[in-house]
Amino acid sequence: MILNLRRLKLYPRQSEQFPISTEGNDQLLAELGGKFVRPIEGEVELENTGSMFTGRGWLRTGVMLPCSRCLQEKVFPIVADFDLVLVERGRSSAVNSDQDITVFDGDEADIESEIQQAIFMALPICPLCSGDCLGLCPVCGQDRNVQPCCCEEDEMDPRLAKLKDLL
Repeated sequence: MILNLRRLKLYPRQSEQFPISTEGNDQLLAELGGKFVRPIEGEVELENTGSMFTGRGWLRTGVMLPCSRCLQEKVFPIVADFDLVLVERGRSSAVNSDQDITVFDGDEADIESEIQQAIFMALPICPLCSGDCLGLCPVCGQDRNVQPCCCEEDEMDPRLAKLKDLL
């Protein structure tokens, strides 16, 4: 996602809004077995402070991820806010090194990595198809949400066998 800062660069202490509308990169979700099902939409408002561009943005999209218990795919809505600090190459030495900055050349700044980071941070840690998902049977692999299985799961850790005798 490229932002054209040509006009904003001419007016220090002014701000400008930039729409976000792009397709999601499925490679971002490949290791999780997911994919984008809706385009990424949102907005960024940047302010020219004179030495850098600072701003806030929001975005929303939808991703399909497998349930962490039963592996059924489900669409999860993603809504995220993010902050930006853009600095033109040559002026980056004046910025505090603790800040997370994006350095750009010319009049265009690429904020794709910030968008991807915001989406990745908004993903559910343990995606579930529903709160009461029963998951897969650890013995036979049957999806217990679809059909119950008759497997016995009474394998006790031998180190805890003595505790069972106390009950």
